[in-house]
Amino acid sequence: MKKISSCIVLLLMITSSAKAQYVDDNMLFNHLGASVSLGLDGIGIEAATTATQWAGIRAGINFFPNITVNPSDISYTRNGNKGDMGVKTKFKKVDGKILIDGYPFGAKSSFHVTAGLFFGNSEFLTAELKEDPNAPINGGIVPAPERNPVGYAVDPNEDGIIKLRMKYNSVKPYIGIGIGRAVPAAGKRVAVAADLGVQFHGTPKVQAYSPEGTGWLDIKAEDFGALLKDKDMDDVEDAFDIIEKVKVWPVLHIRVTGRIF
Repeated sequence: MKKISSCIVLLLMITSSAKAQYVDDNMLFNHLGASVSLGLDGIGIEAATTATQWAGIRAGINFFPNITVNPSDISYTRNGNKGDMGVKTKFKKVDGKILIDGYPFGAKSSFHVTAGLFFGNSEFLTAELKEDPNAPINGGIVPAPERNPVGYAVDPNEDGIIKLRMKYNSVKPYIGIGIGRAVPAAGKRVAVAADLGVQFHGTPKVQAYSPEGTGWLDIKAEDFGALLKDKDMDDVEDAFDIIEKVKVWPVLHIRVTGRIF
């Protein structure tokens, strides 16, 4: 969060300094704008400045409010024991961003192409699975001595809890297109803009925390084989296939922009 704030402050300082030196619309950093957005990348707050009629620079933050799903139950069978496992999940996504907008038609159009970086938390989904105390467990799920020599790839800790998480790259390149200028044109104080693009976050990883507390372990669908009934494994394998194929985060939002000067 400190890095994000520093980027925004730096942008404001550059713009404020340049404002005292330049008045021509074709010069660098002579206008400042701010915007708020709402879309598939969450809630966004930005500061922006012009860099000639052909380009602009934006810096800001996008975030989703923390989402927690209270425990729900899933049925399972392990070693002949049937039970209901409580599942609690949390979702968190917070990203700073630095973006450069290019206007290929100059002042004639607000159409823009955008490139830049999003950077933020890498752990965006966590889950806790609580074992049913009435369905005793003997042993773990899948032996994996090469990953966890003293235990199993997925196994409840002494409190009967399995901890899982999903993570992706913390730095995510972005490309996109849009309509509207980050700093409204002269004579306008408020305008509307829209953006469509993708963040490239890499292949997500699913991990489990070892019951001995030694760290996070990469897991695959087969690591759940002894925990779920055979008929449930198809759904787990399909879920892992989807997770491994989703390497981008879609960005589609509407921004309300304001001209400060």
